[in-house]
Amino acid sequence: MFLEFIITYRAIITIFFELLAAVSGSYYFWKVKDPKLRIFVHYLWLTVVVEIIGGYSYLMLNNYDHEWFIALKNSVFCRNIWLYNIYAYLAIGFISIFYYNLITGFKAKITVLSTFAIFSSFAILYYTLTDAFFTMTLPYHFSIGLAIICLYVLLYFLQLIKSDRILDFYKLPSFYISICLLLWYLCVIPLFIFDGYFKSINSEFGRFRILLLLIINICTYSGFTFAFLYPLSKRKP
Repeated sequence: MFLEFIITYRAIITIFFELLAAVSGSYYFWKVKDPKLRIFVHYLWLTVVVEIIGGYSYLMLNNYDHEWFIALKNSVFCRNIWLYNIYAYLAIGFISIFYYNLITGFKAKITVLSTFAIFSSFAILYYTLTDAFFTMTLPYHFSIGLAIICLYVLLYFLQLIKSDRILDFYKLPSFYISICLLLWYLCVIPLFIFDGYFKSINSEFGRFRILLLLIINICTYSGFTFAFLYPLSKRKP
């Protein structure tokens, strides 16, 4: 019974933890005014807004006798894939800016800019040359995302190790944010890579996937909340 409740209201539960992380980030920024974290706080609020707007797809499961509803249900906007394709691109963009601001080395900054430029070119060309924007996500999206995040986190950690701030790493929100981002991609990528295979041979995989993804999201956004509140508690009054 409890499991059914969790699965049924998973979207609301996810939004709650995303909102908690966004509010915590805003509170930290209000107290500390760290400009390097501003873009990541914006990213968290973007996530909340997209999740709320994306919930319109649940309405499409109904059959309301309204002209506007029928027109929407019969249009390409019936599914919210287009919205999450925009979000996926913006998310990588926001995270790229976040690490560009964190990193100080010239070569590392150029690497971040070049990586995002290549990703942008691939995404724009793919959706321009195909009609997949409303029907499917970018091919190998999570694999590409994992590669990008791994690169950014590696560059950031290398800089951190070489600097004096390594002595106070536990006071840096960016340290915890980097770990959470990396773990999120590492955890979810197997779910999406083997999604089609397991669904075809095991009907229970869908429920397991939903539950596991919910747990991963809860842990990730709880981690973001911790990333802001714990370092704030360590700051001198």
